[in-house]
Amino acid sequence: MNARALYLDAAARWQVRLDDGVALNISGPGRARGLYPLTRLARVVSPWHAEWTMQALLACLQAGVPVLFHDAHGEPVGWCFGPRRRETTLAALLREGLAQSNWNDEFAAWRRAVERRLAMAALSAMQAGCCRLDPAAVRVQLCNAHRRRIGHSIGAHLRALHRAAAALVGEHLQREVGDASLIGYRRPGLHLGAVFTELLEWPLHLLLWQTPAADIVACAPARFAAAALERHAALLHRELGGLLGGLELHLREWLW
Repeated sequence: MNARALYLDAAARWQVRLDDGVALNISGPGRARGLYPLTRLARVVSPWHAEWTMQALLACLQAGVPVLFHDAHGEPVGWCFGPRRRETTLAALLREGLAQSNWNDEFAAWRRAVERRLAMAALSAMQAGCCRLDPAAVRVQLCNAHRRRIGHSIGAHLRALHRAAAALVGEHLQREVGDASLIGYRRPGLHLGAVFTELLEWPLHLLLWQTPAADIVACAPARFAAAALERHAALLHRELGGLLGGLELHLREWLW
C-alpha cells in the first residue's frame, strides 16, 4: 500500500499518541479514534495546538515521517525531520557548498535563474501575456488568468495549495538529502524546505489551471488543496526531483 499524507483538521483539538509502537493513535473531542500505521504515512500536517506525546513525535521521526506544524492561518511554524540517513551525493555537495564563503551569492543566483525559468514556463503554458519578465509581474498575470477563467479570485485556493505543498517538500527533502541539519537553517535565514516550497508555486499554478473550474469552486480551499496534493503527488515529486537534480548539477559545476 502506498504511503499517504495525514492532514489533521485545525478545527479539532487532537491528541496524538503512539499505539503499540507501530501506529499513531489520534483522538479528539467528539471525534472517533483513528489508528494510522507509521509504515503507511508519508508525512503528517498538524495544527500547532495538537497535543503530541514525545513518543509519538519521535516514532514519526525514527520512521522517516516528517511532521509539519502550522499556525491558525495555515502557515508553517515548525518542521520536524528524523535523524541523518544514508549519505547522498546531494548531501555531500550541500555540506561542501554551505561551507563556502560565497554560498549566499551563488545559491541566490541559482534560485533566481530557476524561478525565472519556472515562471516563464507557467506564463507560456497558461498563455497569459506579460510585458515584464520578473516573477512578481508574472505572478500578477497568472492570477488574473485564473480569475478570468473561474470568475473570481482564487487567491485562497493558491495559498492553501502552497501550504499543503510545504509538507510534501519536507517529505521529499528528507528522502533525498537525509540530513536535517542541511535542510533547516544551516546558515541564518536559509531553510531549503521554504525555498523549494516557494519554487513549487509555479507548478502549482499549472495544477490549478488544469483543474476544471467547477471542481475548484465546489470545494473549500483547504479541502481542495489536500485532495489535489494527494492526487498529483507523483507529479509534484517529479518536479521536486528535477529541481533538486538541477541544484546538484549546479553545485557540482561550481565546486568541482
